[in-house]
Amino acid sequence: MKVILQFVCVGLGFVGLLASAGARAEALNESTELLVRYREPQNTEVQAAKTALFTGAQQALGVGLVNSEQGLVKLVFDNAELAREARERLLQSDEVESVSENNTYLPALYLHAIEESSLELSPSAPLPYPAFPFPWGGVNPPARVAAAPEFQTPPVYKSGPDPLTSGDWANRNINMPALSSLVRSKFSPVISAVIDTGVHYNHEDLSGAMWQKPGNPKEVGYDFAHNVPRPFDVRHFDLEGCMKDAGCSKGVGSGQFLTNPGHGTHVAGRVGAILNNSLGLYGAGAPAKTSLMALKFFYDAGEAKAGQGDDAAAIRSIDYAIKNGAKVINASWGGRMSPARAEQSELKKALIRAQQAGVLVVIAAGNDGINNDTDAQPGFPAAYTLDNTIVVAATDPKDAIAGFSNYGVKTVHIGAPGVRVLSTTADGAYNDLVARFKDKQGVERAMAWDGTSMAAPIVAGAAALLWSKYPKESYRQIKARILGTARKVPGLAGKVATGGVLDVSAALSARSPAL
Repeated sequence: MKVILQFVCVGLGFVGLLASAGARAEALNESTELLVRYREPQNTEVQAAKTALFTGAQQALGVGLVNSEQGLVKLVFDNAELAREARERLLQSDEVESVSENNTYLPALYLHAIEESSLELSPSAPLPYPAFPFPWGGVNPPARVAAAPEFQTPPVYKSGPDPLTSGDWANRNINMPALSSLVRSKFSPVISAVIDTGVHYNHEDLSGAMWQKPGNPKEVGYDFAHNVPRPFDVRHFDLEGCMKDAGCSKGVGSGQFLTNPGHGTHVAGRVGAILNNSLGLYGAGAPAKTSLMALKFFYDAGEAKAGQGDDAAAIRSIDYAIKNGAKVINASWGGRMSPARAEQSELKKALIRAQQAGVLVVIAAGNDGINNDTDAQPGFPAAYTLDNTIVVAATDPKDAIAGFSNYGVKTVHIGAPGVRVLSTTADGAYNDLVARFKDKQGVERAMAWDGTSMAAPIVAGAAALLWSKYPKESYRQIKARILGTARKVPGLAGKVATGGVLDVSAALSARSPAL
């Protein structure tokens, strides 16, 4: 599958959508960006640009191919009125099959801050590391690094127990097999794509787990937000903005100050941080030596769509994952919109292409505390009912559904740990807290790694582990293993389809599902 990466600029150049990081997807009713599907796929960028212009989009600021084989083109306008007029003209053309908005999405991280005095510790011995303070001392870092670092050759790891395992309540609650059993077992490698804000691919506990493109071992994925082959996770936490935000004293609601705390790196650790290397912790897929493919589709601080990803970049990420052999995709992000709008989205077509390729997609349910089955604007892509998706709600250490987690017995399948989850961080360390800081009243506060974002990669890692043990099974069978062996808990009864939490040991030992 050929994916054209370069963007063609026409006229004034590319102007992005000036939406805040806290904006919901459905709020963009008057979109300035369109995705146009032509009946006859275009072969070159020049043809795509000419076709778009000749069919009535003369005032587009930018035109570029999203997927040449699908005839999918992205158009950018400087205002919604021009986009609306162009859409009407394009739909009158015999060459155009459909026109949809280029929807935007946010990480499914639950943004809230609480007083240090009320912070509940995980039900375990004190963790052998301190929660890190804000690393820049209140001064914002540069918007973007000038150039993402090159992937470094992984170190030679020392074999031995991972020291943070004792403080990792998440792996205990999903009933991971005994470490001795995992270390002795033989598994076939499985590629897991993490479509997110990028990954700190030189992190000590991740570099040895990174997928490397055959023929180009320095390419460990791709950045489709910027069209470069280094999908690095650029951490940006605006402490000064947080301190000025009244929400900081009561629980952060808008998240305007939080562009990216290193979301993708935290997610990647729960999928496949390395097992038994005497460092940190391990992800659910680590025993299978899952290869982590980093696919960045979020924009960074200082950019027009800072803290957001869009359909165009997500679609390119999914198509890249399919082309390069990923069996599992993790999507810890989403946006609320009407089902009618979601059905028109090109993202759904990309998920169907993943289905046709036999790829399992694990999706965060969302953090709005709503019923995705019945809400007028449920979270997507979670609310798509495709048989190659597993949608995950967040649970706490007592196996109760987190108060922020979306739910729904038709659209949400299973629960997994999503409250104060420990994982790898983009500063090269490990933590279950995003940061500690003082608000504008001088009160000591903390923000934890909470969210269905944290729950989904645990299930994605488990899917990779299962597929590595049962490589001949289909995505339907792997999904059936996960859902059919969920551990029933009262806190999820009537909330998710299985009424239970992920149980890895049970899924590994179950008989092959007959489908």
